[in-house]
Amino acid sequence: MQGRTFETMTLTKKILLTSLAWQRYQAVRTLYKSSSMMQNHYELLGLKRDCTPEEIRESFIRLSKEFHPDTNPDSSELHKKFIAVNEAHSVLSKPHLRLVYDSELTNNERQDMYNHGGIKTNAPRERVIFRDDSLWEMRDRSEDHKYEHHPYYGIRGIKKKLPNSYIAAGAVVFMIVGAVFHFFLAKKSSDFAIEQLNRRDQIASRNHMMAREQAKLNGNELQLSLLRQRIENASNNK
Repeated sequence: MQGRTFETMTLTKKILLTSLAWQRYQAVRTLYKSSSMMQNHYELLGLKRDCTPEEIRESFIRLSKEFHPDTNPDSSELHKKFIAVNEAHSVLSKPHLRLVYDSELTNNERQDMYNHGGIKTNAPRERVIFRDDSLWEMRDRSEDHKYEHHPYYGIRGIKKKLPNSYIAAGAVVFMIVGAVFHFFLAKKSSDFAIEQLNRRDQIASRNHMMAREQAKLNGNELQLSLLRQRIENASNNK
């Protein structure tokens, strides 16, 4: 029980720290996103995207010494660079924040891309050629002669493509006819079930009336004797 409590507390602490780190990253990112320095964190540290944690640490130590405000207290530009380097290190030195930052960089690089025929590309629109032979307008018309004497929809009598309005109207009519047919079948099934129940009820009522009449004629003792005999005969037949 104590072990589970300790594990829960540890997990809660990790989630809390991660959340705080992420909020700090977002806050710093918001403050310096509009900075005049248009470089990303890797470019600020003079590193490549696949750099190691050791390279990040070494570059941060070197640049933080170079841009430290104490070297030139009157330089506001140096102060901004120092803050930017600290921001870059605070993000890239944490694996989970670095993963999110890399994903954001990739997403920003793709913002100039657009969707054309389900494919993302940044090529000039006038140079993009999209073709899909499965679309009627883009079919290979040189093969049309092979199907001149065949029905278009596989139904005899319909040799040409019908307007979409005709197909939609046919679908609506088909649904209405199907609904009426379904209602007719359900009504017939319901009437048949009710008729069967009424017939069973009539038979049960007739048998009950006959049993009552025989009981009045025979009396209770004779009726009980006949009932015992009937039960014995039924048992013997089994």
